[in-house]
Amino acid sequence: MIDINKFKVYDYHDKELINTDINCYDIWEKGNPCKNCSSRNACKNNGEIIKLEYLNGKIYLINSKPITINNKKMVIEFIKDITNNLLVSDKSCNNNLDISDLIEQMNELVLFDSLTGLYNRRSFDQEINKYMIEYDKEIKSLYLAVFDIDFLKDINDTYGHVVGDNAIKYISEAMKEVFHSEKIKTFRIGGDEFYTLFIDLTAKEVNEYLEKLNKYIENIKTEYKLSVSMGYSEYQSEMSINKFIEIADKNMYKMKSIKKSLI
Repeated sequence: MIDINKFKVYDYHDKELINTDINCYDIWEKGNPCKNCSSRNACKNNGEIIKLEYLNGKIYLINSKPITINNKKMVIEFIKDITNNLLVSDKSCNNNLDISDLIEQMNELVLFDSLTGLYNRRSFDQEINKYMIEYDKEIKSLYLAVFDIDFLKDINDTYGHVVGDNAIKYISEAMKEVFHSEKIKTFRIGGDEFYTLFIDLTAKEVNEYLEKLNKYIENIKTEYKLSVSMGYSEYQSEMSINKFIEIADKNMYKMKSIKKSLI
């Protein structure tokens, strides 16, 4: 059984939960929680989640189900070796080594935005939960920046949606270039909206990164004006995810309103 808040494995004997002091991701020989954590998703959706994992030449089916024991919300994982019982109808997969790549590709489809290659909304939901748990323990600061491409509807209406998609790609590539750091993670939430998490950085450093992004975007040559409105918030202990996002969102819309008033 898994404590999804701490990623710890528990045994259950005589109606008592016993902490084994083993991290669930250590079982799969990973240094960090799985990107596509089935247990966390099962708990969040309050339903069964199934995924595949590959380890030491074998393929495993993991079935994660939420359960409450002693008033504590846990997830029970059923793990089965299906190495010799799995058939994949794909000519490109000749053996189990190829299937490991297929599993990785499937996980990427779940976690990454297909247009930009950035992390998607599902990834954000997982990451923000993880960092809020780690706050004050493993990390000391957490900032969220919200971005919105200015006048994307006008770009779509004037030049077409292909050009609009290219505008989204330009902004995404700018973010990848400027926010190239292990302490920064950027997500495309949908449409023209992006979130960026700044982990263990100061407010001064966050502002410097945002200024660099603005300057980078200003230098992108297009037939239309390309810019973003942005706002950020600092996480405080016990703050809800919704509040964290709401503050950054409001700050972003303040900037957007100022830009519209100048037209």
